[in-house]
Amino acid sequence: MDVRKWIIPVSLIVFTISLCFNAFKVIEVEEIKAYSSLEILLVGPVSFLGGGIFEFFIWTANIWFLIALIFIYKKQSYSKAFILGLIATVISISFLFWKEILIAENGRQGKIYSLEAGYFLWLTSFLFLTICSFFFNYKI
Repeated sequence: MDVRKWIIPVSLIVFTISLCFNAFKVIEVEEIKAYSSLEILLVGPVSFLGGGIFEFFIWTANIWFLIALIFIYKKQSYSKAFILGLIATVISISFLFWKEILIAENGRQGKIYSLEAGYFLWLTSFLFLTICSFFFNYKI
C-alpha cells in the first residue's frame, strides 16, 4: 500500500474537522467571545479591507497549504510541497505569539483569551503535510 496516497485525504480531513471547532476566544468589552474556525476562514480573505493586514497574512497560510496539496496531487514535486507547507506552518505557528487581534473594522483590538481546538487542528493539518512532504522528498 502506497502511503503517499494518504497525505492529501488525511490533511484535508483534519483541516475540515478543524472548521467544526472554535479557533480562539477573545475578550471583547468585558465578555469572552468565541470565533468559529469556519467564520475565520470565510471572513479572512476580506480582513485587510477592515485594516487587518496582519490577520490577512495569517489567513494566507490556507492558500500556501492548498497550493502545496496541488503539487502533491499532480505529483510534480515533494520539495515544492515541503517548502510551501513549511511557509504555511511557520505562518500559522506565528499566531501562537499574538496577544491581541483586530475584532472590529473601527480598529478595536481584543485580547486573545485562549486558542481552541480549531486552531490546533488547523495547525496539525499543515504540520502533517509538511512532515510527510519532507520525508517523501528525502526518502528518510
